[in-house]
Amino acid sequence: MRRALRSIGLGSLWLTALVASATAQSPEPRQVAAPASDILSGLVRLPDPASTPSVSRAAIVPLDFTRARDLWWSAEVELPIDRAGDVALALLSPDAGAWTLHVATGSNASIERRVAPAGDDMPGWVVARYDVRNAPAGRWTLQVKAPNSPRPPANGWLLARTASDLELAAHVTTQRLLADEPIGISARVSDERAHVDRMRVIVETTAGTTTIAMLDDGEHADGARADGVFGAWIQTSTPGDVRARVECTGSAGDGAAFLRTAQLTFPVLERALAITGPASGQLTDGRLRIEIRALPLSQRANFHVSAEVWGRTQGGTRVPVCWLSRQVQPAQRDGEWALPLDLDLRWLDVTAAHAPLELRQVRVQDPDTETVLEFVEQLALDAPVLRSPAPGGGSITSEMLTGGTALTLAAPGHAPLGVQPKPRVPSLMLVHGYCSGGSVWPAADFTQPKTVFLDPNQNRTHNQFALLMYQAAVAAGIRSFGVVAHSQGGAAALHLLTYYHSPLDFSVGARRIQSVATPYQGTPLASLGSFACGVNNDMTPAGSATWLAGIPSWARAEVYFWTTSNSGSACQFLTDFFLTNPEDGTVEQFRGQLPGGNGMGHVTGWCHTTGMSNPANYTDHARNLSMDAAAAR
Repeated sequence: MRRALRSIGLGSLWLTALVASATAQSPEPRQVAAPASDILSGLVRLPDPASTPSVSRAAIVPLDFTRARDLWWSAEVELPIDRAGDVALALLSPDAGAWTLHVATGSNASIERRVAPAGDDMPGWVVARYDVRNAPAGRWTLQVKAPNSPRPPANGWLLARTASDLELAAHVTTQRLLADEPIGISARVSDERAHVDRMRVIVETTAGTTTIAMLDDGEHADGARADGVFGAWIQTSTPGDVRARVECTGSAGDGAAFLRTAQLTFPVLERALAITGPASGQLTDGRLRIEIRALPLSQRANFHVSAEVWGRTQGGTRVPVCWLSRQVQPAQRDGEWALPLDLDLRWLDVTAAHAPLELRQVRVQDPDTETVLEFVEQLALDAPVLRSPAPGGGSITSEMLTGGTALTLAAPGHAPLGVQPKPRVPSLMLVHGYCSGGSVWPAADFTQPKTVFLDPNQNRTHNQFALLMYQAAVAAGIRSFGVVAHSQGGAAALHLLTYYHSPLDFSVGARRIQSVATPYQGTPLASLGSFACGVNNDMTPAGSATWLAGIPSWARAEVYFWTTSNSGSACQFLTDFFLTNPEDGTVEQFRGQLPGGNGMGHVTGWCHTTGMSNPANYTDHARNLSMDAAAAR
């Protein structure tokens, strides 16, 4: 299966529809399909939101300054320290370098202070970190002082992490995030013996900030009553990004008081459509054109539509046939939208299934955030009589997986549809990541033919990023390319390969996509909502899981990926508060894994980018030379 897509492009020098559409600077969406095994394994199903929480061992407390008698500005925080040992504290603000932190611990604990820029993702911000060694447990009083000035200090935060491994896990309870609909937020602590004194969520929307108590009464998105899970309902009437900070205070199983906070960031979109059902089908050229009808409720022009197709065995048992997915522009049909999916009838031969067919797990998503706009568990499919399937065991072809008709290859001297044969112009595309200031890959490590993708200092969704990669290739006259990508660039390349016909399909060589430090399963830093270029839902733990549910096994198998981490000291002493070791200052090792991809190993001694404690992982010359040698072009 892993090599199925490769057969589309090997040894081919001519393209048809790709060449014709290149001048439009917009790729043609694929009819994506996945085998029944991807359905049964859950690979292409939306995950349980509880399985992708934001997990925190730290506390983030806003600083509220008042003018002191000595004319300095002062903020005081009462902080419970739930375990004796090393405690990490930090002040985060554009002015933090000028502030001082006074720690009243009641002991002779040693304190080390370090000041540094907060990192490339937060330009202008400073972090002042205080590492307290051999600190006692108990309730501490912390005082932050800022120099005398006519105006209050800039906004700031106190970050704290104790030696305890007690965690707070919080999640949004649905992927269907729509304005004017209740949205649940749920949270619990990892210590089942802990007693929660107070759980609340501070919600920031375009309308302002609201604090909501979280309850464990079985009525507030919290599961069963008194099960240790707390929840709250929130609702916003206007679309936009929502930031939610869950705060929990209580006592651990050993009686020690604790404070934990967890950050959530997610988009809320307007209601766009309502599926009216049932779906209809029409036979054409060995395919069943399925149309899902929906009532338009907005002016949106693009959707991401996915559905499982189920049939019956000769014995009458319902079985999955395949999964279908497509980026679509709806067509107007009698005042409704028609959302099309194409079923290759050879899938019936593979599974020995027959009509009547039905659709399951039908979902319509926003192409950029992957937010679910509409979901139907089961939808009838009205279709004409289909031919009887073969006994089963038919082979799966690349055309069945990728809707290959839009990339039909012209045999030498036989260019169809009047399209003139074009030579394959190969290249290796070197791709940076989120909000990068420019090219990151050392030029000397990669041989020609190559091209450098540049989109500096930008926040792009995976979908937007993928389309820009396609446009860059077309603008450069490239008709086949492989990818070496850093960070988000790896996910964008996988998105392009999955959903669109592009020159990436025609690359020749051992490895079509190679990535270093890509957060395929997100990063907790995205949930902080403090990225310099803005919030990116595709890279939160929950958002990345929803995105991954649309990537079938055949596409994942085309990716070769590496993860890295520091050796010795933390890569970045701000992000260290939020990440689980091993990590590279941005991406944790376990979240850098792509299930179904080709893991090439984990290497220590490298951090995510420049300005960290170890060299940037994209400057590993030995790995770069190896990737260059194996890269498809």
